[in-house]
Amino acid sequence: MNFAQRIPARAQVQRHHDALVNRLNEHSGNYRDPVQAVPWKSLDAETAWLPEELLSIYGLPEYVQLSQDERIRLSQVEFVSFCELGLWLEALFIQRLGANSLQELYRDPVSYHYQLHELREEVGHSLMFLELQQRAQLPFMTPLSERPPLARLFARYAPEGSAAFWTTILVGEDVPDRMNRLIFAHKELPAAVLAITHIHMREEARHMAFARTTIQMRSQAMGRAKKRFISPVLREVFRQFLRTSFFPGEQVYAAAGLSNPRLWARRVRHNPHRIHLMNQCAAPSRDFLHTQGFAL
Repeated sequence: MNFAQRIPARAQVQRHHDALVNRLNEHSGNYRDPVQAVPWKSLDAETAWLPEELLSIYGLPEYVQLSQDERIRLSQVEFVSFCELGLWLEALFIQRLGANSLQELYRDPVSYHYQLHELREEVGHSLMFLELQQRAQLPFMTPLSERPPLARLFARYAPEGSAAFWTTILVGEDVPDRMNRLIFAHKELPAAVLAITHIHMREEARHMAFARTTIQMRSQAMGRAKKRFISPVLREVFRQFLRTSFFPGEQVYAAAGLSNPRLWARRVRHNPHRIHLMNQCAAPSRDFLHTQGFAL
C-alpha cells in the first residue's frame, strides 16, 4: 500500500479542497467590473435577446400565432426575467455570507478568503443585472412572495458550511449556468447579451467548483440516515427552484404585452418542450448530488 492509500479519505478530500480553493483565489485575482465590461449600446429594441427555442412558450401551438415583433419583445422580457432570477439568488448568498462572515473566518480561513472573491463577483453580477433591467426599462416582474418559500428558508437558515446548505448554492448556480451555455451558443445575439452571459458563466464556473468540493468534503461527515432524512427537503427545494426558474409568472407575459397573460402562464407549465429543457438543465446537478448520497 502506497503513502497516498494510507491517507484517510477525508484527509485527501480536505487536501484537494484546499488546493482547489488556492487555485480559485489565484484565478479570481484579476477582477474587472462587469458593468464596465458589457457593451451596453449593442442592446437593440428590434433584436431578440434570446433564441426562440429558449422562450418559455416555444413549442406551444399558440406560439406560431405570435407576430415576429411579439416574439422579439417576449425574448427581451424573458432574458431580463432570467437575470432577475440571478439577482434574487445572489441577494440570498450575499445576505447569508455577510451574516456569517466572522464564523466562517475562524472556522475555515482558506475558504473564507475565496468566498470574499465570490462575494465581490456576485455583487458585480447583481449590479450588471440591475443595469440591464434599467436599460430595458422594465420593472421587477416576479415578487418575492412568488419565489419558492422553502428555497428561501433553506438558503437562509440551513447550517452554514453544511453539505445541505452548499447543495442549495450549487443548484442555484448550476441550473442557470446550463441555460447560460445554451444562450451563449447563439453568437447572433446582441454583444451585450453574450457578454452578460459569458461573464456570468466564467465566474460561476469557479463558484460551482467551490460548491462541489465543499459538498464532497461536508457530505463525508454525514451518515446515510441523515442524508436520507434531509433528501426529501432538498428534493422539494429543487422542485420549487426549477418551477421559479422555468415557468414565468403572468407578470412576465404582461410586461411583454401579450394578451391573457394568466392563460400563458398556465399553459407554459404543461409545455412539453419547456419541461424537457428544464430536465436537461437540472440533470447534471441531480446526478452529482446522487453521487454524494442525496436522493433527488
